[in-house]
Amino acid sequence: MRKILLFLIFILFLINKSYAAVAMIKSNIDADYGIIKGSITIASTKKEQVIIMPYDDMQILYDDRRVTYNEQANKYIVEIDELAPVIISYIKHPSKYIDRIKSDYIAVYSSIIPRISNIENAELYLTLPNGFYGLVSEFFSISQVKDKTNTFLYTYNNLPKSIYLAASPEYVVKTVSQNNVKIYTLLFREHEDLSYKLLQKSAYYIEMYERLFNISFPYDSFMVVEDQMPYGHAMNGMAVFGKSIIDKPFVYERSLGHEVLHQYFGAAIECSMTDGNFLEAITTYFSDYFYEKDDRIKYRKDILSEYEAYAGTKGFPLKDFEYNAGKLEQAVGYGKGLMVLHMAKNVVGEEAFMNGIRAFVKDKMFSHASWHDLLTYIGTDEDFYKTWIEKNENIALFIDNIVYKDKKLSFNLVRKGGQQQVQVPYIHISNGEMKEGRLPTVIGGNNIEFELLDDNDTFIIDSGYHLMRHLYTKEIPAAFYYLFGSEEITYAGLRNTDNSFKDVFKSINEIVHIRKLSLHHIKDKNVIISLDNQVPANVAELLKGTLNFTFNMGNSTYVVVKNPYSKGNKFIMYAFNANKKTLNKLIHYGSYSYLAFKDNTLFESKKDNTSYGIRIYGKGGTR
Repeated sequence: MRKILLFLIFILFLINKSYAAVAMIKSNIDADYGIIKGSITIASTKKEQVIIMPYDDMQILYDDRRVTYNEQANKYIVEIDELAPVIISYIKHPSKYIDRIKSDYIAVYSSIIPRISNIENAELYLTLPNGFYGLVSEFFSISQVKDKTNTFLYTYNNLPKSIYLAASPEYVVKTVSQNNVKIYTLLFREHEDLSYKLLQKSAYYIEMYERLFNISFPYDSFMVVEDQMPYGHAMNGMAVFGKSIIDKPFVYERSLGHEVLHQYFGAAIECSMTDGNFLEAITTYFSDYFYEKDDRIKYRKDILSEYEAYAGTKGFPLKDFEYNAGKLEQAVGYGKGLMVLHMAKNVVGEEAFMNGIRAFVKDKMFSHASWHDLLTYIGTDEDFYKTWIEKNENIALFIDNIVYKDKKLSFNLVRKGGQQQVQVPYIHISNGEMKEGRLPTVIGGNNIEFELLDDNDTFIIDSGYHLMRHLYTKEIPAAFYYLFGSEEITYAGLRNTDNSFKDVFKSINEIVHIRKLSLHHIKDKNVIISLDNQVPANVAELLKGTLNFTFNMGNSTYVVVKNPYSKGNKFIMYAFNANKKTLNKLIHYGSYSYLAFKDNTLFESKKDNTSYGIRIYGKGGTR
């Protein structure tokens, strides 16, 4: 009787506000059975049609002739008129990979309610197991219901398509306000001391992006949630970090900002997927890359190097990138996508680029968009779009016929890939002064002439890595990710030592005993050589030119060098005193060439330094 009275009061309140269809939703979390049992009561002041679309893990139950089911569209059509309410019940089961409803923890990231259209104003009564406390995403206002159950009331002026939930008896909830945004942290008690820093950094990132895009944060609230699983991801109004990483510096320095930015790109602005997924490219551009103010050149070079390692000949057009399914997809969707945005900025100019981005964010807020939409707002032409989004294309530069005489430098620049006309960047260094410029090129051969000022000048092409291009051999660093990205690896070690390596390096296809290793096992191949504290004589003789490094006796040391018996695009990894724990850590240090562990803890790391750009003439440096 009391619940009916509450609903009638709610309806009368909304009538006075001149609203049409309204809903009262009750969701009861049953941790014993691992399900959500709910009901949706809908009423209206006039004749109205409401559509309810359940997610795949939901069952809808009803006994009302005003409800019809469209099986083909999997939707329920509710016809309402003049305050006669319609009641629909539903049961939600946890989605296999992203939801957990347990006796000590609840995480529902696939929505606790079905999608309901033509409803704006609603009340959600959420009942949690006794002793639990938590929050849902995108709430408008919250209060606890004064009854014997652990029930919370959420009032919505704009009911979202999905509502996510995190709850636990161990949660400590804290909050601050940033302008009109309420920021919350839901952390387990053991990490309660991190709340202030996470709240502070969230407020910083929210304000930064509001200023950058000249638009308010898309949601009234933002939650940072600690999860039991070891990952980080974002949903509308929520960023989730696993308990094993939430106290790591990279969360504050990069990951949190990345997830705040996803509130714009991915949450408020969705991808239409008509020409691939642009969301990760633009999010990486304005987060991880944007934060790298001191050395964005190195960041771009790392992108091109990682692309060579993981994509190479296996790359595919950006229009075919859908989601992060692994390192290959990351190299294309994140890395190449970012480089396309960087090239677009260079084509139209930085001011026009940012003006286009701001207009795009304003116009596409709470709607769908595509790569074509984004590049159109930025101001690039159809040739740029077709080349970099629709085609599997990267620029390759080849230099020959270099002649220097009487301070005149001439050479032939052959370009494959890219639009018909591309400006190729160069730097000219003379007497310690560096000048930048661009060479207009067409696809095919380009005869270039350039007047130097002095015989000691230096002339280098694309040392700033402004083009999505293949790297020259001298530009490619030795790095672990070339082994991870390899399609075939030869393993050389003692008998029965390969299993641990096979778990980490899936492409091991040839195994040879360390003392039988010879040139034909190594020539033009990627190779892993597993050793203890000694290097066998045959290995020392065969690869003596590559053993110019140190390792600590008894400790795990991993080193990658270029294979001297190849054209420079094959690598050898030496593994001293390897074990499963340290091997499993290598994937997190893909861009490194040297790692040393003591008691399975990393204590020394190095990256290989290679030249920057394609040096046409001179000995000077670029950095």
